[in-house]
Amino acid sequence: MPAIVATLACAAMLSLFVGSGFAADFPVIELETTSNTKLDGVLRAALNTPELERAAKGGEAKAWQPAVEAERHRLEELMRGQGYLEARVDMSATTAEAGSPEKVILKPLAGPLFRVGMVEVDGLDGVATDAARDDVSRQMMEAAGKPARGDLLATLEDEVLWRLRTASYPFVRVTDRGLLPIPGQALATVRIVVAPGSSARFGTVTYAGLTGLKVEDLSRLQPFSQGDPYDPEQLDRFREALLAHPSVKTVRVRLPGDVDAGGQLQLRAEVEEEQLRSDDATGNYRTGLVAAMSAIAALAIRQVSVASLRPGRSRWPLWLEVVPVLLLAAAFYLIAQRLMLLAFPG
Repeated sequence: MPAIVATLACAAMLSLFVGSGFAADFPVIELETTSNTKLDGVLRAALNTPELERAAKGGEAKAWQPAVEAERHRLEELMRGQGYLEARVDMSATTAEAGSPEKVILKPLAGPLFRVGMVEVDGLDGVATDAARDDVSRQMMEAAGKPARGDLLATLEDEVLWRLRTASYPFVRVTDRGLLPIPGQALATVRIVVAPGSSARFGTVTYAGLTGLKVEDLSRLQPFSQGDPYDPEQLDRFREALLAHPSVKTVRVRLPGDVDAGGQLQLRAEVEEEQLRSDDATGNYRTGLVAAMSAIAALAIRQVSVASLRPGRSRWPLWLEVVPVLLLAAAFYLIAQRLMLLAFPG
């Protein structure tokens, strides 16, 4: 069977780290191919990464055998994570000789690809509701027949945690997990053990960091009431509603470490308000002054120009009467607002 020469060679790579003396003692690593092209690509991409580089940097006092042995075990775990639960990696007989051989051959033996035959979730009896258990069971059944890969196990863990949190168990955690081969079959049992923790209801929300905003204004944004069952989606909507407020810059909603004696979660919302900078306030203040001066000038021109009106007219057109008044009102509003911000900066 042809072999694939690893990129970490005796004189080409290791000499870059520790010099030619140690590089000469470290063998070339070769990896034989399997009948699975996709798996070969995964193994080639993973071979001789951090472990062997750290071994090279260790200097002459560090033997090559532990580094290669650790690499062999790492490749075995990688193959098992791809669903080949009986995979192993053999080394050529030359590695058992004394001294440092010029070449070490690693031979992957994948074995059968295992698929999910059963999913067990322990820790739900007597704690979660029937609806929650049924929801988890339906989701777990969808994994049947899929390759028993490590990423599938992680996905199932996330599904279990999310469904139990949605069922009002915010402190649920996974305490054990595993892929267990079923004897005599290329099937595996996925086993996930959870500790659901306490069921929770929403309590009160206290606010921190408020300067101009009032608690009453923010409380109206809560999509839940005190005593409602805990729901992470409701909590996310509350956080989004706070962030959508024009006067809120950032917000963090913190959960306590556990429920209180009444089974409620007392939440804390830490709010940072949007603050107008002094230079912004000064700029708008100047804008207000310009608007006010313009309005006053327009009124003065109007007054001195009454005599120039045509006979029979004693006033200007209506639009010219209204414009100075609107300019004055807007200017005085801006000036008053910005003066307040300058007097009481956030």
